[in-house]
This record gives sequence, C-alpha cells and structure tokens, in this order.
Amino acid sequence: MKFETLKMQIEDFQSSSTIKVKDAGNETRIRILKKILKLFGDVPDCRVQGRTIYPLGEVILMLFLATLAGSESCLSTQDFWMSNAKLYRRLFGKETIPSHDTFRRVLSIIRAEELNALLVSVLHNSDTAIRKALKLPTPPKRIVSVDGKQLRGTGRKADTEQEIKDLQILNIYEQDTETCLFSEAIESKTNEIPHAQKILARMNLKDTVVTFDAMHMQTKTISIIAESKGDYIGGLKGNQGKATEFAKTLFTEENKEKLKSIDGCYHMTSEISHNQLEQRSFYLYPLTSSEKKGLFSEWKKVFSVVCMVKTMIHNVTGKEVNEARYYLTSLKDISDAAHCIRSHWMILCEKYFNEQPHWNLDTTFREDDMALSDRNAASTRAYCKQGMSLTVQEDERPHRGNTEDQQEKAEENLRLELQRCHVPSADADGPTLTFAKSVEIIPRKTT
Repeated sequence: MKFETLKMQIEDFQSSSTIKVKDAGNETRIRILKKILKLFGDVPDCRVQGRTIYPLGEVILMLFLATLAGSESCLSTQDFWMSNAKLYRRLFGKETIPSHDTFRRVLSIIRAEELNALLVSVLHNSDTAIRKALKLPTPPKRIVSVDGKQLRGTGRKADTEQEIKDLQILNIYEQDTETCLFSEAIESKTNEIPHAQKILARMNLKDTVVTFDAMHMQTKTISIIAESKGDYIGGLKGNQGKATEFAKTLFTEENKEKLKSIDGCYHMTSEISHNQLEQRSFYLYPLTSSEKKGLFSEWKKVFSVVCMVKTMIHNVTGKEVNEARYYLTSLKDISDAAHCIRSHWMILCEKYFNEQPHWNLDTTFREDDMALSDRNAASTRAYCKQGMSLTVQEDERPHRGNTEDQQEKAEENLRLELQRCHVPSADADGPTLTFAKSVEIIPRKTT
C-alpha cells in the first residue's frame, strides 16, 4: 500500500527532471486575476440587489489577494489596497476603495460553506492538472484526517467585554493533496463528534484511511467509516476505558519482544528533531476472533490494536523521556498503521510546518490574532486563510511594510495557482492558461 502525497511525488519527479515555470507578463497576470474574479462570482450574494456598490466577487477577491500579501484584518485589507491603488483601478475599474467596515460586513454575510466548497474545487482541479501534466499516478489509498482547531481571537461579543468560548473549526483534511475538504464552524469542542459524523457520512471513503484522535473514537463514527468501505485508525484514551486498559495490559515488554519477531507486527523509525533523538517503535497486535466478538464486538471492521512507544533522548543533556500511545485500527500491516499515525500528528507538528496547515495558519497567517467578534465573519476569514496556507510557505510570504513586494507576491502566487487549473482565461482572445502550458519540463542528463 502506498500513501505518497502529491508533494512527495513531485519531489521524486524532480530527481529526474527540472520543472521550470514560464515567466508571464503583467497583462497575463491581470487576465488571471480577472479569471479568479469570475470564479468568485459563483458565490451567492444575499445582499439587496441595486443597493450595492461593490459586487460580492470583487470584495472576495480583494480579501483573497490582501490575505495572500500579508493582511491580517479588515483594516489592513483596506490599507493594502490603498497602497496598491494602481492595481486596484486596473483590476476593478473603480477609484474608491471599500472601507474596513465594508469588508467586515461582507465577511459576515458570505455563506462560508459555499466559499469553502469553491476553494476546495479549485484546489482539486489544480492537483488533477498537475498529475496529468507530469503523468503522476493517483495513489491507490488516501489518508483523510479529522481534527479541530480553535480560533483563539473569537472569544468575545461585539461592543462588549463579555467573554464567550472561542469558535472551533472542524477540519476534514486530505493528506494526499494537502487540502481541507470540509471546514465547519462549531460552537463548542464537545460538538465536534456529531459534526464529524455528519460530514463523514456524506463522503465516499472507499480506498480511504480515516485518522482521528481519541475524541472521535466512537462506535458510531467507526460504523459510518466501515459502512462506506473505508479503513480507520484512532487513538485510545480514558474515554474508552476498557479498550484502553486492555491495550495497556497487552503491550508488556515480553509481548512486545514477541511481536518484533512476527512479520508485519513491528516497525521502527528514528530521526533527529528539536535537538534530540526521537525513536518510535510501533507494535501491532492482531485481535483474536474471541476478542473481536467480546470486548470489541461493537467496533466494526476492527482488526488490531497498535502501540507506539516514543523515546526521546536529548543530544546535550542526555535526558531520556518515554511515552506510549495506543490505537485501534482496521489496518493489517504495521508499516501502514505507523505511516497513518505519523501523518495525522504532522497536522499539528511544528517540525513539518512547511507541509501542514495548523502551524502555517498560526504562524504564517497569524490566525490566533484574528479578533472578529462576528462568528460567520471569523469562519469566512478562516477559510480564506486555509486556502492561502496551502499555496504559500513562510519563506515565500512578503514582509510587512513593503507594499511593492506585497503586490508582486500576491499577483505571482495567484498566477501560479490559476495556471495549475485547466480553465480558459477571462479574455476571449487570450491563451488558455493551464498548468501544462505554464511550465517547461527539462529532463536531467544521466551520466
């Protein structure tokens, strides 16, 4: 079973070929931005028609570009466009720039789930275009991770000092394309479970492994995944008392040594990270028929219990720390289970911030500094940042205060993103902009 992500496939492809992006002039860039404007026109506008100055698609594009260029609030979005008035006039054909209050009001009325669906569609089309152009195979299995994220700046009401719980965003994240397939705002951490179940029930999970933490280790969640012909691996903690105690009792030192000698039941990885040696030992215990019919009778498709022992040895002090985690899974091979476990934790892991969303959202796009009191506006802003986090790395992000760099970087990143899509340009006489036509593939000489 292979779980190679698109990024891994591209990195492997570049070992034999060089991918060179063709340069594009200003006219091409403007044409691409106008095409994106047409895409945003598909988002329904619930405002009173005839009484609006700025079309909804235009305002969304303004927010989108400003976010990519470093904007962190509605006020900084207004500042960005005031600093880029020439681009604004050329792109939108207007002289007046919306106020920060206008941006805030528009964010509060956009149907966030429809905007998110549009962004996901564009990103998926981009990934399909890349695979087709580079002739990369689609992985036989994909990994989908369920995880929530807290928007720490949303715990207040407008015009009051009253504190409320921060807004939570439940993300269904596809590891292969590094895309948030679904993002749904929820009011309380305890509400994650039914929301996740509702979303998973709508998905086609065939040839898919769903990963999640202990919160979502629920028999109903497992049933939904199994009935959709998917696989799963989830954490075991105190909320599943009997199953957790069974795992803790099972993985004694003697039993772990026995599992090491059984093919497909032991896997080990080691790496240097955070100035320490990190070694992970994975043990898989296949459940017997009596155990499946007994303690685990309510867990559909269950096959095994997995133990991960993580040993951390500091390179300077020599201090050693050990911790053990337990998982329940339908997977039958320990290397597959180990890869899925690591893939899930990489969503939060700082070491992999260039590949995963949470660190990028918190640090690059300062999502925790977002202080919108309107819950819908906060959700919409979060979805825009998620779309941007998939296209920009920290070292590529323009620095604050350099407005010329901001304009150039905003246009450049969006140009590259649209060129990945198989869609015609906005100008009827312009060329068709596709990823295949925007890159040059140069095979490397073999010695």
